[in-house]
Amino acid sequence: MVIPKLFGKPGTGAYWGDYDWMKAAEAGMKAAGLPFSGKLEFRETVTYWPLNHMVAPKEQSLKCEECHSRNGRLRKLTGFYMPGRDRSQAIDLLGWILVAVSGIGASIHGLLRIFK
Repeated sequence: MVIPKLFGKPGTGAYWGDYDWMKAAEAGMKAAGLPFSGKLEFRETVTYWPLNHMVAPKEQSLKCEECHSRNGRLRKLTGFYMPGRDRSQAIDLLGWILVAVSGIGASIHGLLRIFK
């Protein structure tokens, strides 16, 4: 198993800069302070992502607001902030700022890719 260096400018060994897995493996292992044998091969893997809150199939699942609302199923649980149920002007403002900054960043990135 290797730790590839994925991001960086061309010439740094980063995969998304040089598109060379061997260079990326060498650079990543060096950065991690680990030895690298110089051998590289790929194996097929499977990854499972629990993106559904671990709920029943879609035909049996609840609507978001059944839990994420002031009178939802989770209204009596305390000690944490739940979007849709709890209100905090500071957290809501921070969230919208992050959404705006992400959108601006993605737009700038897209424009740079178009013009570069």
